[in-house]
Amino acid sequence: MTNHKIIFASTILLTSLLFITGCGGEEEQVETGPVVRTAPKSPPKPLLKSLDEIREDVNADSRIAWLESDAPGSNAERENIFIFITAFLQNDNETLRSMLSMSDQMELGTLSESADFEQVLEQITRVDIRYGSNPLTGESCMLAIYEIDMDYQPQFWSYEEEDGKFQFSSLESPPNLVDRLSGDWIKEYFKGKQELLAMAAEGDQESSYQLSGEGTTSGGGGDIPTSPQTPNPTSPQTPNPTSPQTPNPNPLPGRGPMTPP
Repeated sequence: MTNHKIIFASTILLTSLLFITGCGGEEEQVETGPVVRTAPKSPPKPLLKSLDEIREDVNADSRIAWLESDAPGSNAERENIFIFITAFLQNDNETLRSMLSMSDQMELGTLSESADFEQVLEQITRVDIRYGSNPLTGESCMLAIYEIDMDYQPQFWSYEEEDGKFQFSSLESPPNLVDRLSGDWIKEYFKGKQELLAMAAEGDQESSYQLSGEGTTSGGGGDIPTSPQTPNPTSPQTPNPTSPQTPNPNPLPGRGPMTPP
């Protein structure tokens, strides 16, 4: 009797299991939408530091005068221009050499060996910085205007960044070109260069002499020309074209006259 009950109970249990597994129907399909993947957020752009903040960060030379309106919009550019001009003013050859183009490194080596060069640096009382770009290539440029004994000498540089390192290259300074600069000196500089090149291409002998550095009395033998006027240091004005040209007694590094093509 007991065996019959066990068999009967087992049969009922087996039938129930078969019923559950066999009659459960298809599994319910849960619809899922497309997987939306959130793009990784780029790190926030660092806040632009003021020139005064960067001046303090890099311990810039106190003779450098620079307005926010004449500064680039990146911290790296501001920092490296400060470092570059400070190294120049303090005759820090090691820093300068690492930031100069190869041709300018060679010129620096020649200048640094001169005892007069150290004296010239000591006579610099102020350096005004201007920022701009080459209107033809978009290349970043800067202008340093040195005040030496109430005399003003402009020095033009282009620069580029590669892998976080900045390299500066001096730009040609044809004699007499500075005497035509006014307003935005960097734009006027490139405009003047193009005008001289255009006249030289048309066979104008005088402009060819200016481009090659001949037939002039300014520029001190190919160095950066001296502006004979005394402009407001905070806003350089147009030199007086009628005032006498004075040879430049203060050699500053910078490429000499342009050679016509």
